[in-house]
Amino acid sequence: MLSWILYMTAMGTLALVFGLSVSHKLRDYPRFKASLAAYQLFPASLLDLFAPLVVLLEVAAIVAILLPTGPGVSIAFGLLLLYTLALTVNLLRGNTSIDCGCGDTPTPISGWLLLRNGALLMLALPHEPESGPPDLLHWALVATLVGLLMIFYLIFEQLLANHARLSEGGGRQPMTS
Repeated sequence: MLSWILYMTAMGTLALVFGLSVSHKLRDYPRFKASLAAYQLFPASLLDLFAPLVVLLEVAAIVAILLPTGPGVSIAFGLLLLYTLALTVNLLRGNTSIDCGCGDTPTPISGWLLLRNGALLMLALPHEPESGPPDLLHWALVATLVGLLMIFYLIFEQLLANHARLSEGGGRQPMTS
């Protein structure tokens, strides 16, 4: 039953992370397109093809994760691998001022995002859960674990965004009365 709990926790967390990602991209689509273009991984003429494709693949990952069988984990793993590769290429190029394009607040890319993606990749490692119908207690445990992981994820994202804002402003702002 432990492998089922871990599997369902991973799937629930990935579905919510991709759901947040899609909502951020759709809420400010022009900013997302600008972020995607800044990575300079393909010709600018293909931006109008790749931007909606990324959103559609993330939606496909969510839907596939929520289906009992299917390629959900593989789609999520592939997307996370591509995102990690894009981050790595640009970090190696020294392009650290690029907005990662993964949240509401512009956040420059950094090694911390590689760490975050590594953790998400571990959740998306293809694996199969034990079969067997769980009871309500197991579902409650999964919901609690997903909630805790999402709180940790959101705190991590906010810390990265705050760090970027403080770095831009030269540190702490003086208090005024």
